[in-house]
Amino acid sequence: MIASLAIGGVLLAGMVAVTGYASVRLPGTARVPLHAGTPEHRIWLSKRGGLSAWLTAGAAAFALLAWLSLSRMAETWASSIRMTLLPAVMCVALAAEVAAIIMARQAAAAGLAATQPAPAEAGQREAPESK
Repeated sequence: MIASLAIGGVLLAGMVAVTGYASVRLPGTARVPLHAGTPEHRIWLSKRGGLSAWLTAGAAAFALLAWLSLSRMAETWASSIRMTLLPAVMCVALAAEVAAIIMARQAAAAGLAATQPAPAEAGQREAPESK
């Protein structure tokens, strides 16, 4: 049981590290998606709000599952469920946060590319201006 809590804590620390990395590397105007599995149910939040929401969700999941695994309610569960539930959920939460940050980086890069003029293609000359 201690190993399960330790692995879950390491994954939560990974979420903290990913959030710190994203807060430095994402542009200030980036929008971070908070999604419920499908693209149709995605909410784009500000950078600070999105990163905070992902970290809060991870911390809440860790606290809830740690409490549940240690409670009397879980005494009748199979030991394999008690040992793997917390790390599995934390692994999914970390992967979802990383995916959201990747989507935010791609959206920010696409937004920046749309506002910048495209470079002239090699081999093409500009048309001479007529007077």
